[in-house]
Amino acid sequence: MFASPMRSLWVAVRSNLIHGQHTFVSKWGILCPALGGADTIKFYNSDQGGLGIEAKKNPAGGYEREELVTEVEEYLNSLKNFEKIGVPASAGTDSEKGFDLRRMSRLLTTLGDPLSKYRVVHVAGTKGKGSTVAFISSILRAAGFRVGSYTSPHILSLRERIVSGETGQPISAQAFHQLYRDLRLKVNEAAVAESGTLTHFEVLTALAFAHFAREKVDIAVIETGLGGARDATNVIPASSLLAAVIVGVGKEHLEALGGSLESIAHAKAGIIKEGRPVILGRQPEKMAEGILRQVAASKNAPVDPESGHELVCELKNILADYRSPHQYCDISLRHVDTMVSNNQVWEMRDIKLATLGVHQMENAATAIQTALRLRGEGLDISDTSIRLGLENTTMPGRFQFASPSEAKALGSDGATIILDGAHTEGSAAALGNTLTRTFPESCLALVVAMASDKEHLAFARALLQGANPRIVVTTRVDIAGGTTRTMSASALADTFECAGQELGMETWYGPRDVGELRGERQDTVFIDEADSLESAVAKAVYMVHLLRDGTKGVVCVTGSLHAVSETLKLMYRQPL
Repeated sequence: MFASPMRSLWVAVRSNLIHGQHTFVSKWGILCPALGGADTIKFYNSDQGGLGIEAKKNPAGGYEREELVTEVEEYLNSLKNFEKIGVPASAGTDSEKGFDLRRMSRLLTTLGDPLSKYRVVHVAGTKGKGSTVAFISSILRAAGFRVGSYTSPHILSLRERIVSGETGQPISAQAFHQLYRDLRLKVNEAAVAESGTLTHFEVLTALAFAHFAREKVDIAVIETGLGGARDATNVIPASSLLAAVIVGVGKEHLEALGGSLESIAHAKAGIIKEGRPVILGRQPEKMAEGILRQVAASKNAPVDPESGHELVCELKNILADYRSPHQYCDISLRHVDTMVSNNQVWEMRDIKLATLGVHQMENAATAIQTALRLRGEGLDISDTSIRLGLENTTMPGRFQFASPSEAKALGSDGATIILDGAHTEGSAAALGNTLTRTFPESCLALVVAMASDKEHLAFARALLQGANPRIVVTTRVDIAGGTTRTMSASALADTFECAGQELGMETWYGPRDVGELRGERQDTVFIDEADSLESAVAKAVYMVHLLRDGTKGVVCVTGSLHAVSETLKLMYRQPL
């Protein structure tokens, strides 16, 4: 809890933002107004909800500003960006059509081979990569290791992708700018040598790897960008790899990863290295799990959970207090054979997770399995470090509660606002499950905006079936700063209507007057569209207030982290 001077400072920051010094801020120190000699200003969830603030003075004077990052972004944006334009067919497969990893290897050689300076935990999969990276990184940090982590995409600033330091903060704007200035001649040299074929993701990944070497991290936890086999991160030598972690594999990026679940599994298995441990998260598709285990066996790589063992997770309860949302769970590693006299191998009870949902409990279990394997490899990781690491992990944009003041900035005076970046069939099912567990008796509205290259019908079907909303409002957002991959609001609304009909739901598409809305059956799903995220949220809030009839009103913005990002911008541009 912050003392009142800090609260006053926060109001001052908000005032500066409102009066035009910046358009928005983030919870992670992304934009910093000139304020009282502060060089670094970090925003994060306070104990009492909303945002807290920490300001650091720079002895040399001056202020850390996001403008320092502009030069880096301008250079990166001059390169081909597949996040913005879409990935070519089969580019993530281990074939002649796949990305050329030799190009990435040559770039890293030019930068002094940074991956030789630390050990790596490499994380791939379809659903839960980012959360698993966060859990593993937090456990290792709690155990006393210097840790770097690299993830994608970001929510508000590119800097969020590169994290290091004792507290796990994004690379500072100054450090990011200096890193680029120090290495740009070598990067340009490599770009010329590669005839201009280096990509945005390749260069950013190389900069991250170089930063971790500068920071002298002990371990870097690296998330793949696409697939695994031909991902730019997959240049980690076996000698540097502590473990390959593969979370649940499902159908995403089908075209880029070969067009089938089998080809996707083979792409993810590409991060497995000869003789190095493999940790598998819960695999919903047994065929995919079989492929992963076959590839591991072919490379003499031990797999956890090992044959005869299973991770057992029990979610006990969820507390949906916006000030400190959390859930309690028990996680244990057991012998599958219940006839074994003591079938409990390892157990931890009453873990208090700040990330909500069964899926996050499963991601935590994967992180535990990774920590136990690393302990077996000789790393000093105690059970206390595992508990502290798990309980200290927060994930922006994953079932994130808006505080009352933030919700009010969106025009919601009473309805709970949830932000979640779900965008796959599996993550939609997980979100639906978490919504119904957290708000069992509520009037739920979904605001959905997605990229055009997702499995929209499967996503809509899973979300409708799991969340049981009364209202769905579709809209559009830019994807990675462009419109090439943007899904139109009308096409997305059509998809939800089709999904509802397939599920036998009563749907009503299009605007209706108040009398018509209130006169419909309680199980009718109202589907509408809006031309902007702001309009979509306003429409959803209005319809929730009309229909909730004494129950709790909930509005969940989902479909992509880009939708989450746009919502946060709307929140923070408004006065308290």
